[in-house]
Amino acid sequence: MELTPVSAQFVAEVTNIDLSTPLAIGEQQALRKHLDEFAVLIFPDQPLTEAEQLGIAKLFGDLEVSVGASIYSTNKPRRLGHTELSDISNLDETGRILDNGDIRRLINISNQLWHTDSSFKRTPASVSLLSAQEIPPVGGATEFADMRAAWDALDESMQQRLLPLVAIHDYFHSRGLTGFDVEGIPDHWRTLQPPVPQVLVRHHRNTDRHSLYLASHISKIEDMSDTDSKALVDELIAFATQPQFLYRHRWRTHDLVMWDNRCTMHRGAGFDEKYRRSMRRATVQDIGPSVEQIDHSREVTA
Repeated sequence: MELTPVSAQFVAEVTNIDLSTPLAIGEQQALRKHLDEFAVLIFPDQPLTEAEQLGIAKLFGDLEVSVGASIYSTNKPRRLGHTELSDISNLDETGRILDNGDIRRLINISNQLWHTDSSFKRTPASVSLLSAQEIPPVGGATEFADMRAAWDALDESMQQRLLPLVAIHDYFHSRGLTGFDVEGIPDHWRTLQPPVPQVLVRHHRNTDRHSLYLASHISKIEDMSDTDSKALVDELIAFATQPQFLYRHRWRTHDLVMWDNRCTMHRGAGFDEKYRRSMRRATVQDIGPSVEQIDHSREVTA
């Protein structure tokens, strides 16, 4: 296994490893260590099957079931063979490009907003693994923001202000930001995916580092007005997505990119949808709700 850092502590490319075969214990431990250090790992030339991708993901914990499979397509056929995989593509279950008005396309547009995966779930995501099978010739890059570095760059007074705050994350709030008609959705969708509280500042136990925990899913901050909530969230996202905190990944066929949602944000860039895009994501659950992991994460010293 060979590691090539993109920067000192954020994003690294990993080569000389075959993720389609079972990894030795030492290799598994090295992957976890490298992900803790860099938060985003890039594995080029990994033509994985669905089962192989899920096998790598399971090294990091229990897997989520795709939100799409549980809300708007419960009884519809899926393109992918496993409900633990999210379909990050513009293709329908037959492999044809989605129509412009297809609800799957309309909902997926929100992936172009800054977010962290599954923060709208009571138990959010820890690690995501996105695998590329078909890539459009232009566009479609993914940007990542280092939320640890953004936290470190805040002055102490702002850090102390943010530490006690709890934000409400809502799956449908972010969809509404892209023009999706959230008022017209069935009531049972909201029942399946209600708003949830998450801390605004996370503490990573393995690294003892703090990070901002932001997403466009945030509808408000507890004990703040809607106006003040929006102003603070917008300010923090703008601060955390300055160029010095960013990495932009230009996808290649058979890339696998792995990232830690607890200390990064990401967003996808748009692309010409006359071209096919086939990608799938496996998502690992965190150990529990972020609001139940507070302990000494509220204690920051200068």
